[in-house]
Amino acid sequence: MVMDRGPSGETAVVELAGASKVRSVSLHGATPFAARAGIVPTGPSIWSWVWWLGSPRGPGPYTGGVAGGLQLCVWHDVGSSMESLNSALAGAGLPPTFWTLPLSGGHPGIWAVDLWAAGVLEGAGASDDHFDLVGCPQLDEVPPTGGAIESGLPAVRTPAGKVMHLWVFWDTVPDPPSSSLPPIIHTAFDRAKLPAPLIFTSPSSINEFTDATIVNFPTWLWIDSSVWKTVIATATGGGLVATVWATPWNVTWRSAWNLPEAQDDPERGITLVPESLDLVCEGPGTPYEESLPAAVQASACAAIFTQSSFGTYQRLEASISWQIHWALSDTVGVVGGEGVFADSVSSSTRPLRVLQVESVITQG
Repeated sequence: MVMDRGPSGETAVVELAGASKVRSVSLHGATPFAARAGIVPTGPSIWSWVWWLGSPRGPGPYTGGVAGGLQLCVWHDVGSSMESLNSALAGAGLPPTFWTLPLSGGHPGIWAVDLWAAGVLEGAGASDDHFDLVGCPQLDEVPPTGGAIESGLPAVRTPAGKVMHLWVFWDTVPDPPSSSLPPIIHTAFDRAKLPAPLIFTSPSSINEFTDATIVNFPTWLWIDSSVWKTVIATATGGGLVATVWATPWNVTWRSAWNLPEAQDDPERGITLVPESLDLVCEGPGTPYEESLPAAVQASACAAIFTQSSFGTYQRLEASISWQIHWALSDTVGVVGGEGVFADSVSSSTRPLRVLQVESVITQG
């Protein structure tokens, strides 16, 4: 995994004896490590080096409806030293009161965080343990302070104006290299069976002609909305739990026909103009309701075919694009990392023919 430590301050080394000393002083009299190391707030830079998505409630999707997408916390792996933690905090866009001496009425944030971090480092074990700086979109996603968690930080705003609630976590779950994820993650991925779409059109038949629509007439396209849901799969092994979840993103509709030679034309006519469809719709589409007037209905996923298929069936394909996220935790639910696979696709087809319908005008 590529590691970005965020904005750097002056180089400083903290020894365990120094950490013990910091723990023993009073909150109002302590000089925080950030001040001793020359680290000063530098603005909301952490939001430009996001690596992981996660949640303090453990790995898995937390959805606010399809339109809202995944409501997940953002995890920044900031390294295993006080220097790296304070550098990340300096780039988080925290308010000035976070850095003000509490005696003058400021927030005790940096003093409290440094005291907690010093205690954590004093009892640190494995060399790959590290601090995570976490930003959550909802306050109720932030766990209470205690043990490996320090959540006494004020809220911040990202450059885009989004409010994030910060907390710090001492992460003891090994980070999987991005080039060689643990096999258990791929096992979970293989168990995530993505449903194929069931295709509908309107028109879907013209008189006795089934699987048909009409030239130069808006054809509504949609899939069964029951497949438009998050698919979750898990796998356990080696003391780790892998969770994979897939969220539908959009639907791509494709069809094409070309009858370039006269002998290929069922009516033995002239060379035909090729017809093709390559349409991306953001959702499953809207079903057409036969019982409702056409004037009160609308679809954001419709196509107009300008070329007849001259009685031949062509293949109409619908493909759902799925965003695939993975999460790795230990067996008690401590998040060790989350990431994203390349998008996956599930597809299905049905026959479709486009008919030329003659209109007859009569005078009454």
